[in-house]
Amino acid sequence: MPYPSVALLVLAGTLLGSPATLPAAAGDCRFETLSAEDQRRYQSRYRRRQRVDGQAEAQRWLREQACATPAERAARRAPRGRDGRPCTRTRVEMRVTPGFGGEAMSMAPVTVCAD
Repeated sequence: MPYPSVALLVLAGTLLGSPATLPAAAGDCRFETLSAEDQRRYQSRYRRRQRVDGQAEAQRWLREQACATPAERAARRAPRGRDGRPCTRTRVEMRVTPGFGGEAMSMAPVTVCAD
């Protein structure tokens, strides 16, 4: 079965309240298919990547940023072990952060793998 038109997807997304995820679900995530609000939000960064890195890199970045599902975003944020796989258990470590401009050093919590 062919995908519905982009206009239909945008209309359905507006009615359902999730226009940004619908083009990605249809496999058609381009700058032109984003909602007007998302176009304003990503326009300058998208155009800069398009100019500096090329069209393919700009499209890849757009799919990662604007068209990712909540599950994909959560998977990217998950801490990874030394082998590159997501951790099954994590713990919080305090790491030293240097002070700049004569400030004292400080401690910052960092999530690390406990596997």
